[in-house]
Amino acid sequence: MAVAIWLLATTPAHALETDQFFAWGKPIEDSTDYLDAWVRYQFETTLGPGRKEDPGDCEAAVDLIQKRLQHSIYQPIEIWVTSTELVDRVPKSVEENREYHDSYLLSKTFPLDWARIVQPSPTLQVNEIRFGSDKLAHFFSAGWWYYHWWRKNGSGKEDEGLQQVLAQFGFQLEKWIHGMFLTGVVSPADMEANLQGFVFYHRLCHGDEPYLSRVDGEWRLSLEYTIADFVSPAWDESWNPNIYGRKRWKGIRNT
Repeated sequence: MAVAIWLLATTPAHALETDQFFAWGKPIEDSTDYLDAWVRYQFETTLGPGRKEDPGDCEAAVDLIQKRLQHSIYQPIEIWVTSTELVDRVPKSVEENREYHDSYLLSKTFPLDWARIVQPSPTLQVNEIRFGSDKLAHFFSAGWWYYHWWRKNGSGKEDEGLQQVLAQFGFQLEKWIHGMFLTGVVSPADMEANLQGFVFYHRLCHGDEPYLSRVDGEWRLSLEYTIADFVSPAWDESWNPNIYGRKRWKGIRNT
């Protein structure tokens, strides 16, 4: 148990598995606008008027915003999602959370299973797609580590080669603290969220229409950004993973 606690304290982590069967038959309101607003708030407070630092270029701006979007243990967006009244989710009430914790897919493992340490993720909805809030943690955290790795190792590779090496890199992450080591599961849905997180970070400064641009001396997030562009049925743990990684890959070049 002490080893598990040490690992959770020293490794980028997310909430554990979600159990979307618990949400079956229960209505969930769409949270796209609230999630987008939260992300925009992080950009504005980090890069807008009154900022503590003035990044010299786009990549420096990304490094600053990354510190707001990605932390070492629990990820800011998932903490917010599970505590705010704005984002509808299942479970949401204290009673539902208690029932969920006592009945979700990891609740019946052996008593000292360290996977029980972390609260399971609720289900929310974006653009009629349901997924666990842990996918947002994967998106902003593991997506950053993909991008960080790409800047050091993969920026000279073409699309197909880059996709292959990122998939291999992501699988190694998912085998350990992000997945199999704690839960016994390598999740294609987690890996898809990771990959789309990479696409998000990459698009901040690269491509034909980067999300970040400098206006009147300030870095601003494009109005074109929305989390709905990255969420797909592949984020659903029950979705067929056979076409993993294909969505929205086109367009990433050596930029």
